This record gives sequence, structure tokens and C-alpha cells, in this order.
Amino acid sequence: MARGIRDVIRRAAKGSSWSHFMDYASPALFEVMPLRALLAQGKEFVANGSDARRYAKVRETIASSLSARGVAVELGPQDDGAEGLAPLSLSEPLRRKTGHQILEIYFTQILAGPDTILDLRADSFSASEGSTLRWRPKAFYVQWQPEFLTGLRDLYSGFYLDDEPRFKSGLYQLGLQDSGDALVSHLGSGDQRSVRFETSAFHTSFHDTFLACRDRGVALHRNFLALGIYLACLYDVLESLDLEFDVRGAFERTCGHS
Repeated sequence: MARGIRDVIRRAAKGSSWSHFMDYASPALFEVMPLRALLAQGKEFVANGSDARRYAKVRETIASSLSARGVAVELGPQDDGAEGLAPLSLSEPLRRKTGHQILEIYFTQILAGPDTILDLRADSFSASEGSTLRWRPKAFYVQWQPEFLTGLRDLYSGFYLDDEPRFKSGLYQLGLQDSGDALVSHLGSGDQRSVRFETSAFHTSFHDTFLACRDRGVALHRNFLALGIYLACLYDVLESLDLEFDVRGAFERTCGHS
């Protein structure tokens, strides 16, 4: 059944700018999300990707948010000729700096506004010594539903700012109140000051989260498809940088709690 639903989504995505992003989605998502919700999210992706004018406005707004938070990144339109990140050619200090900047991009988008560009793949970035990090993502973005975004913000703020009531509120709003242990594992253990990103571990933790929801009969919000892809892209690029990163510090700088 899950494979059949996934095939439907893949057919809907075929030929679009976001079709290959489906490879980043956890298979468990297709077991716990209603078909209608999946198709609604897919339909939004298609509409967003086909509206160049709106994407330009979204990109401009996000660029302003990044600048306001001191995230040094040059966000521009998609560049098919860009070489993307080549971690092996970058020094360790530059890889570390780049990884922290990408983490700040991840959190800034969630905290600053309703729209988030999901394309954090290594191919969408380029970095070199003495230059500003360049981000040229595909027109693949989501406008989070208000109730989902509120829950997501509470989840992250509660977790990284050690606010247990807010964290639990976030879990409840997202329908994950009995799946917290599995979800927390993807956020990082310990104090999250030195986290190494491994895509395989992420898929396992997210898969466990969704299976726990399935076993409880929970139908997940459609935005979990976007969140799963967003996180998978983040893990993919940070794993390629092959270093440990201060995730808690990135969140604190992003939200002003440094």
C-alpha cells in the first residue's frame, strides 16, 4: 500500500523541478500519512515550482531574514552551471564554517517566516576561501501551515532552550506526544554541541518516529513530507562535510539566545 502511494506521488512529480527530491523522503511517511494529505502537499510543490515570480519574492524575503540574523550567505536564483560544494577541496576551517552557516539557514527559515526553501543539497551551495557562501537552490519550497509551524517552532525552541513545557507542547501540536524519544534522537544526543551528521542514522530515527505514529493510529500532517525532505537534505550536505557541528549554538545564534 505504501509503495503504491509513493508511486502515485512520484508520477505527480515526474518532470517537475522537485521530482528527484522524493528520494529523500522516508518510506515510513507513506505508511502513516493519508493519501489526500500527500497529494495536497505534492500539489503545492508543483504550484510553487511553476510560479517563478512568487519564488523570486520568497527568495528575496528569505535573503532578508538571513541578512537580519547575520547569516553570511548570498542567496540567488538557481544556477544549473554551479559546481556545488566539493568538500574534499575545502580546508577544515572552511568546511566547519560552511556547515554552521547551513545550520543557521535551516533554523532561520523555520523561525523567520512561513516559507522555507527545502533545497539544502550540496549541489545548491558553493564555497571558497575568502568568499561568501553562495546558495542557488531549485524552486522547491513550502509554505508551512500555521498550526504545523507553531508546533515545529515550539519543538525546536523547547528542545534547544531547555524549556520542557514548550517542547512537550510542540510534540502535542505535531501529534507526536508519544513519539518523543524517537524524534529527539534526530536532534542530537548530549548537549548538541558536537554533532556528527549521518544520513543513515537520521532515516532510522525518523522512520522509528513515523512507525510509532502508525502504531498509535496517528495520521500525520501533510507538512511532514516537506519537513522530512528538508531534514534529509540537511543531513546529506552536513554528512558530506565530515565534521562535528555545534547545532545548539547554531540555534541559539539564530534565535538571538547567544
